[in-house]
Amino acid sequence: MEDKVDNIIANVGIFGSLNAQDIKTLAKMGEKKHWLKGHQIISEGEEGTALYLILSGKVKVVLYGEDGREIVLSIMKDGDVFGEMALFDGEPRSASVEAIEDTECFIIQGNDLLEYIKVHPAVALNFLSHLSRRLREADRKIGGLALLDVCGRIAHTFLGIAKNTAGGVQEKKVVAIERLTHEEIAAMIGSSREVVSRALKKMTQEGYIKVEKERFVLHI
Repeated sequence: MEDKVDNIIANVGIFGSLNAQDIKTLAKMGEKKHWLKGHQIISEGEEGTALYLILSGKVKVVLYGEDGREIVLSIMKDGDVFGEMALFDGEPRSASVEAIEDTECFIIQGNDLLEYIKVHPAVALNFLSHLSRRLREADRKIGGLALLDVCGRIAHTFLGIAKNTAGGVQEKKVVAIERLTHEEIAAMIGSSREVVSRALKKMTQEGYIKVEKERFVLHI
């Protein structure tokens, strides 16, 4: 399992400047923890004290409204990191993270990571680049939610997933992503399952989307 942690760390952009020995040192600083599907990993508003690196499984980053409605900000898989924002600004967690599959994470305590960054300043520059990409993605998503209709928001969301996940495929005129449920799509675009179902049916009939067994294919 240590080799698995080393391999995943080596392929995470924020640690891309580290050599093999630095990676092994970092891998010894954290611990692994497992959550079952449906369990909450972190809660909005709690103190942020650690960085999480997904080793296996899938999580959703989510906000909950007063009426219980949820808005999914992103879906993350193995190799993705979360929890980094609170380490730098000292503010409480800005969103909750819930396991949507059985999930295992490698957890590095914030104080340990910040001390490590002092010795490896290139990692700090990688974090700046990483956070800038997150901010650009947030701007892109806000623009899509504000300016597009439901079909446009679905297409916009699929494009974003393909761009930001290892499982996404984006070619010249075709985008393919792992198939999501209508409820998951609705939560990501701020709509309802019924509206999403109608929009997907329309987009399928008009040839914009092809629904396959394990993925959506969007023709652009």
